[in-house]
Amino acid sequence: MKPNKTNNTLSTAIYTRLSRDDGAEGESNSIANQKALLTKYAANNNLSNLVYYTDDGYSGTNFNRPDFKKMIADIEMGLIGTVIVKDMSRLGREYLQVGYYTETFFPDHDIRFIAVNDGVDSAEGEDDMAPFRNVINELYAKDISKKIKSAHRVRGMAGVPLALPPYGYMKSSDTYKVWVIDPEAAEVVRRIYKMALEGKGNETIARILQEEEILTPMSYWRKKGIKRPGKDTQLNPYKWEKNTIKTILSNQEYVGDVINFKTYSKSFKNKRRIKTGPEYWKVFHNVHEPIIDRETWELVQETINKGKRRPSNKGYEESSLFSNLLFCADCGSKMWFNVNHPNDKIAFYMCSNYNKRRGTCEGTHYIRADSLKLVVENELRRLGSYFINEPEIFAEILEQKCNNNSQNKKKYFEAELNKLSKRYEQLLLLFEKLYEDNVCGKIEDDWFKIMSKKYSDEKAEISTSISKIKAELLIIDGELSNKDHFISAVKKFLRFDEVNAEILKALIDKIEIYHAEGSGKSRTQRIIIHYRFIGVLDIPKEFQNDNITLEPRAGVRIEYIPTKEKTA
Repeated sequence: MKPNKTNNTLSTAIYTRLSRDDGAEGESNSIANQKALLTKYAANNNLSNLVYYTDDGYSGTNFNRPDFKKMIADIEMGLIGTVIVKDMSRLGREYLQVGYYTETFFPDHDIRFIAVNDGVDSAEGEDDMAPFRNVINELYAKDISKKIKSAHRVRGMAGVPLALPPYGYMKSSDTYKVWVIDPEAAEVVRRIYKMALEGKGNETIARILQEEEILTPMSYWRKKGIKRPGKDTQLNPYKWEKNTIKTILSNQEYVGDVINFKTYSKSFKNKRRIKTGPEYWKVFHNVHEPIIDRETWELVQETINKGKRRPSNKGYEESSLFSNLLFCADCGSKMWFNVNHPNDKIAFYMCSNYNKRRGTCEGTHYIRADSLKLVVENELRRLGSYFINEPEIFAEILEQKCNNNSQNKKKYFEAELNKLSKRYEQLLLLFEKLYEDNVCGKIEDDWFKIMSKKYSDEKAEISTSISKIKAELLIIDGELSNKDHFISAVKKFLRFDEVNAEILKALIDKIEIYHAEGSGKSRTQRIIIHYRFIGVLDIPKEFQNDNITLEPRAGVRIEYIPTKEKTA
């Protein structure tokens, strides 16, 4: 079916495009001329409801253009009946894609397509020359790409910077060929190099900059109104990443050099840049004013190379043994598994929120993985000994424990449910009174809208909370039989007498690690095991083994003592 020549019930899309290759920037005269030409054509041909779509600065080989995509979306929604362009090349210069839109997409959506200067109007039937024009337009784009690449290489071989200036530099206001120092950003770069020479690692430097609220490079450019490619995905504008520090510390251009041809693209259709090896680079020394003197830069490179850490060994059983079970007793954060360097035979856990790792917790809560395993095994053996020798008392304690925990939680949730239900009833009365006052003219409509929204939002929040509490109460009702599950897990451990991840997760809900206290050979460290279903369990003294004392390193001895359940 041919599109209706005079269908004025739908919008007419005026699409204009200009690429950087065409030698114009911004809302240029060429764009203005395209709009003037197409608007006049639409008026002369009884095409109304004009909608303008403009992509200024986008290549014809790239169909990922903002307004083009918006136009396609509007077509798919059935809002557009006609598309007008100046010529076929404005639609695009990639003949397969242009052919798809003109021969498949537009006809499928009953779109009348007009290319004014090429004499193309789909309402007049198919244009046999259109495919040839598309091929010629792509050849033109390919030829332009070759010329640009050739000019690009000439500039690059002459020492003109091809890349955008790195953080710390900016383009000269006189010419794009020269970089000048950006004083504010350059001072940050100098500080980064100074901290690196002081022995601070990339993570530490990033933390210091974050704490001092120094804007990251992307946030800094955004604040200054400098357009740079890429998205600023970091919500915190002061949160520096260690990879950013690494890039700055390895950038040779800070000593005044220009390095060209560090990336390339495979073809004019594919704009993605691919990194090249150093053997393909062209380096020009002392082109612009340095931020970092060459001696300092080389010293930092030497320090970086000497300080490269060995990758941690794979296959540590402990890394997965206590996965998601260990928590800092002071701040509640998870404990992270680490490997000592250079002695990678020592594995340990530490608080993930430690303040010297950009967190807030005061202590590391350090504990060696092998020590932790021994302590937990010892505690489980105590538990097993109690279970074997006093099965009836053990079962009675578990039942009492389950009942106490369940009853306490049930009382709390029932009290919360009662409070929320009363507030819900109160909101219904308040809303009813508000409505009556509005009808009687006691309060204005604007105030009625504000207050009614407030009451409605609170009512919705309470409804959600009530549903959650009712679900919790259902869970609590089923907890009274959990002692049987716990006893089954204990029996399973007794058959193996050695911990593995499966047994730990069946028996333990979480393990809290405290920071070690004391010094030298008089150190103690508290560890609290919260068992599944029953929480912290006090084991009678007669079933307790001797406290475990370990020597994690020469001159240091730590005693791990059983911790009783906390009392209110």
